[in-house]
Amino acid sequence: MKQLTLFVATLLTTWVVGQEIKTSNEKISFSHGSFDAIVVNIPYGNKDIIEKELKSEMKDWGGKYNSSKDEYTTKQSKIKAMGDKYFDGYAKIIESGGEFKVAFAVDLGGAYMTHGEHHEQHKAIQERVKKFAQAAAKSSVEGKIDLEAKALKKLNGEKEDLLKDIERSKKDIEDYKKKIAESEQKIKDNESATSKKEGEIGAQATKLEEAQGLLKKIK
Repeated sequence: MKQLTLFVATLLTTWVVGQEIKTSNEKISFSHGSFDAIVVNIPYGNKDIIEKELKSEMKDWGGKYNSSKDEYTTKQSKIKAMGDKYFDGYAKIIESGGEFKVAFAVDLGGAYMTHGEHHEQHKAIQERVKKFAQAAAKSSVEGKIDLEAKALKKLNGEKEDLLKDIERSKKDIEDYKKKIAESEQKIKDNESATSKKEGEIGAQATKLEEAQGLLKKIK
């Protein structure tokens, strides 16, 4: 079972590594408007896990964190790779056809970050975004591995119960066979005893008749 679980874990982890995490620059609609954003895909994403990882990522940006529905914000954030200026960060989970992406927009204070105008800041956020996506994807698959391992353990447990039931049934059969053999022997013994008893009954009946005959002889 351990070997099979390890195989499943290795296989699923390989799938994640094999799924390329890509980023793109898109205009994304947030609750407060449409802005340039870095969008990253989350292979095999699980929404609950993505939400947890995204909350952790945004809090790591520093500043005042807040979330509403599928949007996450952080105000007055400061990251060393972004320089000395404070900025506001916005993130949004996008779900389509069972697949997940996360969009990140950054307000540098008067202008939203773009690849063309803010190359260094954009590169810094892009690197963080890719690391976040990698962590979210792996955590999602690890969650799936855990569920599949539990399901496998349950099935193995059910199999063991069936095998134990089979052994119990086999033992019952052997016990029944032994009891049947004992009963068959008892029948034979009783049949033999019955035949003997019939002989004794016949002899006793004769003695009774003889005794009754003596009564008739008395005059």
